[in-house]
Amino acid sequence: MERSEAEVPFGPGKGRTGWLFSAIWLVYLADPLSKLFEGPHAPLTVGLALAACVVFSFAYVFVAVLSDKDWDTLPPDRLGNPLKIVLLAVMAAVTLVLSFTVDHEWIVLWIYVASACGIALPLGKARPWGLRGGLAAAALLSAQALMFGARVSDWLALLLPCLFSCLGVMGVRGMHELIRQLQMARAEVARLAANEERLRMARDLHDLAGHSLATITLKAELARKLLRVDQDRAEQQISDLEHVSRQSLADIREAVSGYRRATLAVECASARTALHAAGIEPDLDTAVAARSGNLDPDAESALAWCLREAVTNVVRHSGARSCRVRLIDARVDGEPSVTLEVVDDGPACVPNRPSHEGNGLSGLRERLSAVSHDAVLTAGPLAPAGFRLTATVPARLAA
Repeated sequence: MERSEAEVPFGPGKGRTGWLFSAIWLVYLADPLSKLFEGPHAPLTVGLALAACVVFSFAYVFVAVLSDKDWDTLPPDRLGNPLKIVLLAVMAAVTLVLSFTVDHEWIVLWIYVASACGIALPLGKARPWGLRGGLAAAALLSAQALMFGARVSDWLALLLPCLFSCLGVMGVRGMHELIRQLQMARAEVARLAANEERLRMARDLHDLAGHSLATITLKAELARKLLRVDQDRAEQQISDLEHVSRQSLADIREAVSGYRRATLAVECASARTALHAAGIEPDLDTAVAARSGNLDPDAESALAWCLREAVTNVVRHSGARSCRVRLIDARVDGEPSVTLEVVDDGPACVPNRPSHEGNGLSGLRERLSAVSHDAVLTAGPLAPAGFRLTATVPARLAA
């Protein structure tokens, strides 16, 4: 399985050759090693010093490798593998032994200890152990330099790299963590975008399929009843049925492709056809279709979907004799608004009549909320009979 972008390793020390990025800095040990062979040291001392130097180098590289793995899995305020503490102690012990027993030049190893502390220890604001470890290494370096009578210039030449190496590595760790969080955020955005696209497709297919299939079912039933009594009208219904099915197929293809944008004019015509097929008298205000194109495209699309879903519910569930559709210009909380109203005169108690719950109405609320946080959808029965659905958007969305 391919790794996601958030799982792609970052940094120069990644991969099978990552240890080389840490080992390359050991080249600066060439100076104390050369003086080891130039000085009047016994062969046993030279051998033990070389062995200690190898142990130090291995501990330094291994600390970097272990920390490298923890950087990708743990936040910077966590220690991770506790073996790093043991390796840091080994490095500090080797530094003390070599600088006191072999040559004062070996205090340069404190620079590597400070760098390793910045690499391996936690960097939390409450307990910045990485910075404390680096400062401790700098303090021990300064104490030994004072004991050995080093000049101020030589002391500063060692102290500054000791501090800067620790701070530099800590900066790299902070940058690594920031990039890791950005990669995770990008992966989360991609996941949310995919979820939003799935929700969009689900809403579109629900609204399209529900309305179209309801119209097709009604026209098929009407055509079947007319076949024996009026073949001309039956053929007309079958022709309408073919047109509706073709249009539904095209709408579904556009919805899947993401190109379909519903309009009030088209949905008014579709609503009139569906209501006639169901034997319901349509009362569509001409202002609804006339406002098509005069609203914000997203707002008009949301209102058109509300009209489609409302008419579908009227056709399927209401048992109504008439259905009225109109646009109302009014003020909501003092702000001008445009409201689409769909009212039927069906019985008050009808099985399966949708309420505030359900995929259809929840999908409409999602569409309206995507247009504006001030958009409102209401749906409920009327007394003594009927049902009313309204969808309100701010008038500022008018073109």
